[in-house]
Amino acid sequence: MKDDSGYTLAEAVVTMVITAVFMGISTTSILSLYSSTNRAQAVADSQQQLGIAFGRLDRQIRYASGVSTPGTVDGATYVEFLSTYTGAPVCTQLRFRPSTGQLQERTWTQGTGAVAPSGWQQLASGVSATTPFQFFNADATYNFQRLEVSLTATSGGAAAPMSRQFRATFTALNTSLTTQSSTACAEGRSIA
Repeated sequence: MKDDSGYTLAEAVVTMVITAVFMGISTTSILSLYSSTNRAQAVADSQQQLGIAFGRLDRQIRYASGVSTPGTVDGATYVEFLSTYTGAPVCTQLRFRPSTGQLQERTWTQGTGAVAPSGWQQLASGVSATTPFQFFNADATYNFQRLEVSLTATSGGAAAPMSRQFRATFTALNTSLTTQSSTACAEGRSIA
């Protein structure tokens, strides 16, 4: 004859406890995996955004006819450069706003009377910097003006922030030892 007494309450409780521990470990592992994947994706997105911005700046600054000395207005750091290869002289102004963590740019045509800059266009967000722009004048070693842009992309939240610093020096190939940085588009800096 078969014993049809079944499970005892103690056996059922032990089985449920073992299953609950296994499920807890599995759930924690899966959540940890998703969290690290999301952080890695956020860092990759920030890096891609800055890579695109730096590629764009490289194309613009490489053919600049002049770069201004960086300055600060209302807590934001500015730098301008002049492009003449497109026909009409066009000024481009870069701005880093620490309060919003954004790198922005705007343009205007130089020599048309009143300065009428376009609206600000965001190049990168979620960035920080101590000294975002550093200007190097042309000298005997380097015959061209250069602009170094240094930004740090931070993502991943306050619990587990991940940072990556980006630094690039752009050379304005249409400048020379006689190019004056004080005359390169500085007239738009005071316009909000």
